[in-house]
Amino acid sequence: MTHKSNPRTKKPSWPKILSRPLPSGNIQWRIDVLVDGHRIYESFKTEAEAISRAWQIDGDRKKAGKAGFELPMSKRVEASKCNELLAPHNATITEAVEHYLKHVLAFRNAPTVTEIVEKMINEASANGRREKTVADLRSRLGHFAETFGTRQVSAITLEELKTFFDDTSVAARTTISRATKVSQLFNYAIRNGWTNENLVERISRPSVEDKAVDFYTPNEAKVLLHHAVGAGVLPFVAIGMFAGLRTNEIMRLDWSAVKLAEHSLIVGSEVAKKRSRRVVEINDALAAWLGLCARPAGRVCDFREDQLMFHIRQLVKAAGVTWKKNGLRHSFATYHLALHGDPVKTAFQCGNSPVVIHNHYKGLAGKNEVAKFWALRPAADADGKIVSMQQAVNA
Repeated sequence: MTHKSNPRTKKPSWPKILSRPLPSGNIQWRIDVLVDGHRIYESFKTEAEAISRAWQIDGDRKKAGKAGFELPMSKRVEASKCNELLAPHNATITEAVEHYLKHVLAFRNAPTVTEIVEKMINEASANGRREKTVADLRSRLGHFAETFGTRQVSAITLEELKTFFDDTSVAARTTISRATKVSQLFNYAIRNGWTNENLVERISRPSVEDKAVDFYTPNEAKVLLHHAVGAGVLPFVAIGMFAGLRTNEIMRLDWSAVKLAEHSLIVGSEVAKKRSRRVVEINDALAAWLGLCARPAGRVCDFREDQLMFHIRQLVKAAGVTWKKNGLRHSFATYHLALHGDPVKTAFQCGNSPVVIHNHYKGLAGKNEVAKFWALRPAADADGKIVSMQQAVNA
């Protein structure tokens, strides 16, 4: 009876098994071969061990080939097309699939950009954010939703975002504001498990060259103040010019927060920007002008913002002075810093940072201008229109 030899005891045709003598006199058996671009290099003490491992490698290769052969023709054609599409990018099908699994399928149930925007706006309203804040959120993110509204955040690419923000038709500050809001959207999506990265943080934002602040000369301020009575906006002009409050802060301010007897003006959290409460000093100039119009309670400006601009147009027409955006606040910061020489003190009055005050307002006004500005008072011959300080306090 003839016995067939075990084929596993013979060397396979591939991979090759090499041998080399060692200094000790022993023989080392090696397998050194490339498999799908990966080098396999292994050493064995005996030929039998090397043969066993070689047959294992040969079997693994045949199994992989069989698996590929058993794919339907349509899948093999698809794989070939995908490989051609990825080739220019030096990427493999495996890398593409892994990216898809990580960045798309993992968030397949996430809401669209439009749905996320609505959620953010609804939460902002429910959390008591101011109407202007909510409106700004709706405007900035609404523009983003016009482009990516039906998409999921996780599926938006870095290149798409770069193209979106690379809009030369808008000012640099507008681009920065949009990027800030879209970044907030991405962070909101991350917190809710709808994406895993804020791509906006990887985009360079345009630089904005700070322009010199535009403030009023003492003569311009004098004319504005004296015509503000007839235009019905004296409280707005006086508080903006001599206390440095922002337009929105003055619009929200109540007379009950104006403490003339204590020479202080309370900018409460319900009034201040970012709800940061501060106490502003009522200096002698402001006290004199508030003596014409102070009331015990009620809105300092009892009209809407659009109505305010109507009164402002009347004012500048009568005064013959150009209305400067934020000119009242800029004037206060300029002359206050020049008078006290203390950026921290001026910053506290304005509700701003000392760095901003120092960088924007230092050295803009001379000593004579400073003296003239803080000496501005109501006309002495305005009998019948002027309410004395004591009357205003006791009203």
